[in-house]
Amino acid sequence: MAEKEYLTADEILSINDLEYSTVKAWGGKDVRLQSLTAGDMIDFQESMEGEAKRTAGLRLIIKSAVDGDGRPIFTDKHLGMLREKSQRITNTIVAAILKLNGMEVKKDGTTKAEGDAKNG
Repeated sequence: MAEKEYLTADEILSINDLEYSTVKAWGGKDVRLQSLTAGDMIDFQESMEGEAKRTAGLRLIIKSAVDGDGRPIFTDKHLGMLREKSQRITNTIVAAILKLNGMEVKKDGTTKAEGDAKNG
């Protein structure tokens, strides 16, 4: 029987595992979204306390919205401008970002991983 092969650290680190999706937004046009890196998700989760919690969703949009080549279309300087955009549309985009990253928004407004749905 052949021995089972496992990925090495070098193989794992060389794989581009980011995923993409689109969501209809302003003017009915598509916004391209990229999944978050582990570091981005840590930053998001740590920002869910205090003053930064109020803009957490907008910061997710800044981290996730990309152009056709996967380059970010927003920077942190756009945060104030995004605060002036439709809450309904930004909520739709944030929900799509969370879904792309295996998360969901609970009715109380908090997030949880899909795998935790049965436990929460």
